[in-house]
Amino acid sequence: MTAYKDCGGKGTDRNSGGSVTMVYTISQQVNNVDKSERSYCVWKDILLAVLVNLPFFTHGIETTYLTTSAQSGHFIGHNGTQWTTTAMVAGAGVAAPVFCYIADSHGRMSGVFLVSMVQGISLVPHFLLNKRNIYYVEIILHILAGISSGGLFTVLPIYLREITSLRGFSVPLLMVMTTAGYMTKMVAKEVRLYLMLALVMVQFLSMLVMVESPSYLVMVKKFERARKNLSKLIRVPEDNPSVSKQISNLKDESDKAKANGKLGVCTVWRNKIWLDGTKVGITLYTVTAICGSILFLDQQKTLMQLKVSADPENTLVLYTLFAGSVFSWICCMFVDRKYLLTASYVTMTVSTGVLAVYTQADLTVTSLRWLPVTALGILVFAYGIAWGLPIAVMVEIYNFEIRATLIGAIYLYSQIIKLLHVHTFQYIEDYVGVYTTFYIFAGINIFGVVYTLFAVPNVRNKSVRQIERQLKRPALPA
Repeated sequence: MTAYKDCGGKGTDRNSGGSVTMVYTISQQVNNVDKSERSYCVWKDILLAVLVNLPFFTHGIETTYLTTSAQSGHFIGHNGTQWTTTAMVAGAGVAAPVFCYIADSHGRMSGVFLVSMVQGISLVPHFLLNKRNIYYVEIILHILAGISSGGLFTVLPIYLREITSLRGFSVPLLMVMTTAGYMTKMVAKEVRLYLMLALVMVQFLSMLVMVESPSYLVMVKKFERARKNLSKLIRVPEDNPSVSKQISNLKDESDKAKANGKLGVCTVWRNKIWLDGTKVGITLYTVTAICGSILFLDQQKTLMQLKVSADPENTLVLYTLFAGSVFSWICCMFVDRKYLLTASYVTMTVSTGVLAVYTQADLTVTSLRWLPVTALGILVFAYGIAWGLPIAVMVEIYNFEIRATLIGAIYLYSQIIKLLHVHTFQYIEDYVGVYTTFYIFAGINIFGVVYTLFAVPNVRNKSVRQIERQLKRPALPA
């Protein structure tokens, strides 16, 4: 069922293969509604998306203090120790399934609240640390940042997926918010600290205008409240036929998921469609974790053969990563995420190959010195496009009954892979050299190109049922 609506409260329904989507269309009813009122409704959706994404900006600001980030083992800078990196990655991996369990048992809003609460708690050691660089306080900061990121990159995208009709705008916005937070590295530390404090306060206040996900309320059989919240989100009266139709479709989706018995991580083995979706998630998260970001986000190491003074602020990496995230966010409104991922992996493969040539140990770069710098900029730009798209893809694939459980499990897996990668990378680099590791990463990105192009489903403007049809395995011939 596809619901067509305007902001004046009128709605019509048309059958579309049982799918549930909310879109704005040009109809006679819409033409009769004042244009400024329709624009106001769209801006309310945009404002809600920005408010829900604010914790990603806070996380980006906090990361500028730390020795690691959500995307890489070493990004902002490192001091040779592995404990801080381990603390953050392990904290994120352990926290993600816990946040997802809370989101399933107590509501999506509970998970959103806990993320902001952990970010608020982390301000205490930040203020205690000040300029003294106390090591155990740094460990605590990384653990808290890891815990909050475990909820950030699981519960918040799920919540955004379930409350907004502007999914192409809202979910990929997390990439822009996170990298915009990284850009605050150019600002004084004291300013960043107080900016974090202000943002956490705004995050708590913004929850006053948020409502619980209708999908979760249907999951726990609170249908009247689900109807009420859905009417608020799409801004039509509760007795509007479009509300009834969408609630009915959510019930059908819930019943379909529960048809095979009690839901849990092991349920995926009984449902081949969910199993195939999980394989997509595992592959995309793995490729993203080991695509080479641990190396090429270290600008000094990547350009070491140029024999020039390194950029102490890593402005090339910061600016191109942010630019790539903005480009990805804009394109997600018009292009399917599958093709964006494919294009970014192709670009990363070519750029990584160029850097592999220019980082050979016995090569002194005397000409075309602009080429490796340009290749690094393009590589980080492409990575800025790609790093958050697996999250944006996976929140679309699963039925809402199992969405949080499986995304939490996949995120835990991704952090295990990242932890292994961080702790083994230096040994591999010492054994084969920097340029050989670039060739290895180029091979990984080539695999990402092929897999994404042929195995990842189209998700743009698709309902869960439409995506499941793409994942459904064809019957074998008799």
